[in-house]
Amino acid sequence: MPDLYCDRIVTSKGVFQILFSTGGIYEIYFPGTSPEEHYPQRELPWQQFAEDLERYLVGQEVNWAKYPLDFSDYKKFTAALLKQVMQVPHGRVCTYRAAAEMAGSPKAWRAAGQALKANRHPIIVPCHRVVGSGGKLGGFSGPEGWKEMLLKIEGAL
Repeated sequence: MPDLYCDRIVTSKGVFQILFSTGGIYEIYFPGTSPEEHYPQRELPWQQFAEDLERYLVGQEVNWAKYPLDFSDYKKFTAALLKQVMQVPHGRVCTYRAAAEMAGSPKAWRAAGQALKANRHPIIVPCHRVVGSGGKLGGFSGPEGWKEMLLKIEGAL
């Protein structure tokens, strides 16, 4: 595990905690959740991130590609899947099956669900945009209710 630092970002939806390393953003914690360990407090090196997070939370589309992500500690399939899910456009959804296909493993839709559950980069890696084939929202790496709220913010629901 890389050396990690923590910054707190106050938004209109609550306080997010962001873990980051020299390799990029390592993990995002939603309001009401926090890392189990204590990490040294440091300001994020990406000044615009807090503004972009707030802009996103009030319904504006944000280009997250400008922020480096630390994908260390992910399994190969999980990293491949998450990188593909980043291609799902703002305000759109895809199914777990389609996400697995995008990652090159069309029969691994259940594994895709588990990989998305392990997503440490919610919002930036939009696992909330992946839903069940029957229209059910399915699981989410964040707290209960956030998947639906993020999809509503984006106009996908």
